[in-house]
This record gives sequence, structure tokens and C-alpha cells, in this order.
Amino acid sequence: MNIKEYFGDSKILVTGASGFVGRNLFNNLKKQGCNVIGTKFNKDVEGLIQCDLTKFDEVMELMKDVKYIFLNAARTYGAEVLKNNPSAMVVDTVSMNGNVLEAAYRTGIVEKILYVSSSTVYQDAYRTLNEDELDWNKNPFKAYMGVAWVKRYIEKLCEFYSQLGMEIVIVRPTNIYGPYDKYEEGKSHFIPAIIKRALEKQKPFVVWGTGKSVKNVIYIEDFIRDILKVFLQHSSIDAINVCGDGEYSITDIVNVILKETNHITIPIYDPSKPDSIPYRGISRKKLDCLYGKETYTSLDKGIKNTVNWLEKELDEK
Repeated sequence: MNIKEYFGDSKILVTGASGFVGRNLFNNLKKQGCNVIGTKFNKDVEGLIQCDLTKFDEVMELMKDVKYIFLNAARTYGAEVLKNNPSAMVVDTVSMNGNVLEAAYRTGIVEKILYVSSSTVYQDAYRTLNEDELDWNKNPFKAYMGVAWVKRYIEKLCEFYSQLGMEIVIVRPTNIYGPYDKYEEGKSHFIPAIIKRALEKQKPFVVWGTGKSVKNVIYIEDFIRDILKVFLQHSSIDAINVCGDGEYSITDIVNVILKETNHITIPIYDPSKPDSIPYRGISRKKLDCLYGKETYTSLDKGIKNTVNWLEKELDEK
């Protein structure tokens, strides 16, 4: 069954559709002819609905005739904000997702919800973790305490509403990258921030941290394909990891970015600056076993696509 056949003419809501994941998902569904609406908050993105999801009355108004929901809304920031203002995303993210879940429950017509959680929910481990190995009694990595516990809490909220009879599925993605990601200084994620600076041919080329941190990454188009597959086929509240192929150090990723931007320089790593978790690897075995293995975009190709997008984006500003 394809996407359009599954949803038919039913109304789909994508929260946070002006953000990175939400915008790519909204565009994908729109291209496939789905009846999709998306929310924005103080962003000039054409075709989206202005809605403050922290206000319950606005959320209830939004829910009219909605049958399917993708929960993507969150306040997200890069390593600098997480270090200097770690509570920045906590209250609003809990409020937004809690309001949508409660409003969906009250309408009584929502048939299915997918919540985009995060691999930050996992505790420190120097090995690849599967879904069942999340230890709720152990804290996540220190720098992720705020975002990870918020994600954990919303997962539990989803579990609660599923016990009330709602069909909810959860995905835990690794680091996602690609077009429409944030690239503004101080707010961006690692990959678009480095790409922007490489396109600007900055010298010296300073990278925060030691460069030794290892993580799995997934290109946004692969991620959207996978979560739609989960939405169509999965029906249980138990979470599913979503990640790409291979694990890369920060140095590996930086070197690919420098190559794809034709920036000839030697990066300088600054261990005094905020660094990411030393190792974060998650297993995709459950997804592959349940719904079949897919082909994933190589790091070189994904970075090249992202470079091309950001180059055009910056030229238009």
C-alpha cells in the first residue's frame, strides 16, 4: 500500500512543520497528494498554519477533522545553547506535545499518532544499543539531560494515552541531517553549522570538541521514508530506532564536508568548547527485521546534497 492509498482524503496534521523534520515530512506528504496541514510558530513559511501549540484552545481549534498526527514540534538547539541555557527547550516542548495528545484524545476521531523521539534518551554506553536496552533508571549523557528527559517523558505520555485506547507509535532517530536544517550561528546542529563555515571558507577552521566523538547519522530523505513505513505498518507503542548505515567520528564528517565544499584547510579542534557524547550508536535491527532493509544514502552523497541546498539558501539571502 502506498502513502496516498493509506491516508486517502483523511486530514493529516504535521506539528512543527516549519522545522527541519516537520518541513521535509510536510513537503513529502504534499507531493504525494495527501490532505496535510502543518503548523508554524513565528516563521514565514508559505502554506502552514500559524498556531501556538502551548495554548490549548488554539490546539483544539486546529484538531478539527484531523485523523492522523505526526508529532514533531519541539524547541531544538545546538550544543552551545544546550550548554549555556539547558532549560531553553524543556517547558514549551512538554506543553506543545502534551496539548496535542490531550486534544487528539478529546476529539475521539484521531486514528493514529507517530511521535518523533530521539536517541538521546539512551544512557551512556560505548556500544550499539537496541530499543529494549534503554535503562530508565540511568540518566542520559549529561549534556543531554534536558532534551533527553523531555523526550523520555513524552514517550511515557504517549504510553499513557495508548492505554486510553489511542494508537500511537514512537521512533527514536539518530542524528538527522539534510536540507531545511538550522544553520544560524549558535542555534544550528553540527553538520549544517560546519557546512556554512566551510562555504564561507573560514580560516582558521575551528571545530568544537576533540573530533573523536562517534555517532550514527541519517539523511533526511531516508528518515522520512522510514518513519512513513513505520506509520503505515507498525501498531504497537514500543519504540523503533531509526538510523543510517555506519558510524562516523566528528573528524570523518568534517573531512567529508571540507571535501564537498572544496575548502582546503586543516581543521583545528578545540576541546575547551562543548562536545557531543563520546559515542552514540543505535541498532536498526528491529526495523529491518520487521519491515525489510532499505538502502541508505552514503555520507558523501548526503553531505553533497546538503551543501548544494545550503549554498542556494545562502545565495538567496
